[in-house]
Amino acid sequence: MIRVRIRQGQVELLDPIPEDWEGQTLQIVELTPDEPMPDIEEALAALKALGPTEYEPGEREMIAQAAAERKRLSLVPVPDNTDREP
Repeated sequence: MIRVRIRQGQVELLDPIPEDWEGQTLQIVELTPDEPMPDIEEALAALKALGPTEYEPGEREMIAQAAAERKRLSLVPVPDNTDREP
């Protein structure tokens, strides 16, 4: 994940961009308080009602590998910005 700040209509990068992103096009998606968000308690109750998760043979390992790959791809050095103004 790359953090950015929008200031006076310009995108200001707060984190370095990984070299393998070179030449790619990115889309910034606006998040607003007006977007509908499901009630978390309702969503958790629906998940609990489904019962325990059951895995097919090899599925746990596949999920663990996919999660490890997502983590590897998302790791970006985050500088200490405590001395920066927002």
